[in-house]
Amino acid sequence: MRVRVIVIVIVIENWRKIKFDYEHERDHDYEAKAMMKPSFIRVVIDRGIHREFDYAVPETLAERISVGSRVRVPFRDKSALGTVVATLEQSDAKGIRPIEAVVGEAPIVSGPVLELGKWMSDYYCCPLETVMRSLLPQVIRKGEVGWKKQLFIQPGHKIDNGEIEKLRRRAPRQAELLEAIAQLKTPMPAAKLLRKVSLDNQTLRNPTRSTRG
Repeated sequence: MRVRVIVIVIVIENWRKIKFDYEHERDHDYEAKAMMKPSFIRVVIDRGIHREFDYAVPETLAERISVGSRVRVPFRDKSALGTVVATLEQSDAKGIRPIEAVVGEAPIVSGPVLELGKWMSDYYCCPLETVMRSLLPQVIRKGEVGWKKQLFIQPGHKIDNGEIEKLRRRAPRQAELLEAIAQLKTPMPAAKLLRKVSLDNQTLRNPTRSTRG
């Protein structure tokens, strides 16, 4: 138990240092690198390979990829998922193949988390891909999700009381929802609005359908 406590303290302290360095050192400016269009990338594949691989970046994907991006790449005779750990202007590797796809709309692994993973790999003498598997949630490792999308609601036009009352005679629950939407001043997450009025997604589908002839 004491060993585990010491390990946790060491990781936390180094995380703080890495986070500080990331925020204050210009040499590790990941945001600036993210704006570049890399020709090549270095990838850690989600398998026990114990090495990194270089891949070419197609022009159509160059704007979407940077350090921390999750990518699908050809590996031997199959496809594999991996994490971008570096962007390169050129590579001396032979037989370089292009990546197949970028997973998600933005980098999933932040700069500080990637630096922490590298530190843990060096400190505990274990492969970086092993560390990355412990840092990434299972659904991301499987490529099932990238970034979560959230639905927001706002009135598409001015809703008057007459429209609400006409709907109330036919569909009271939908009228209650429409009344809540009419009071919105700014867009609101759909889930939050539904909780506020104690309604479900079925009511949200089209609260004004029954007012149209």
